[in-house]
Amino acid sequence: MVELKSSVEKLTGTQAWDLVQAGDAKIVDLRGPSDFAHGHPRGALSLPYSEKGLENRLRLLLEPQSSVILFVETPEKTEGALLQLSEGAFPVAGVLEESMKAWLDNGLPADVLAEVSVTQLAEAVSGGKIVVLDVREPIEWEMGHVPDALLVSLGTLRERLHELPQEAGITVICEAGVRSSAAASILQTHGFVGVANVPEGTAGYRNASLPLQFTEIDSDTE
Repeated sequence: MVELKSSVEKLTGTQAWDLVQAGDAKIVDLRGPSDFAHGHPRGALSLPYSEKGLENRLRLLLEPQSSVILFVETPEKTEGALLQLSEGAFPVAGVLEESMKAWLDNGLPADVLAEVSVTQLAEAVSGGKIVVLDVREPIEWEMGHVPDALLVSLGTLRERLHELPQEAGITVICEAGVRSSAAASILQTHGFVGVANVPEGTAGYRNASLPLQFTEIDSDTE
């Protein structure tokens, strides 16, 4: 793994941003959803680190052969991420190991992602003042979802962005806040404004005994 890491360039924030601006790479933020929400490089995609399946999860966010810059918290996670991406489906243009504070101190563009609690979500839904996007899978949706939510699974989101309302802020939810963070980052990179994430997810919503709606997917529409 040491050899693998040494073959990948460590980038400063300025170098990473120059590559992004030139359209040569996309920043993939491997920090947790909460860290991403509190501040991330502009245009970054949220892909919280996991010890397995990172490449397959990245395929939901980007087309294969897209060059990526990894924004990582620790050298250990850098090693793990590089090992998982070693097959080359996503060429790694470099690794950004600077902190978010260093990014901001350099005056580089950043964004935040609003977070909404499940109680705030329920209040907004009951008032009809919110668009909720559920990015779980259909089988999860049928087990109960936020009333009047829209179902667009994360794996189909990029091809269905045109179906979503641009004029209203969208609050994204999944089961536990990880997929929804990724989906929200996709929306942000495509120009959607007023995007928010529900970090507690549907699990937290359900555990709070808040109203659920049950809707079966029409088996005839395939």
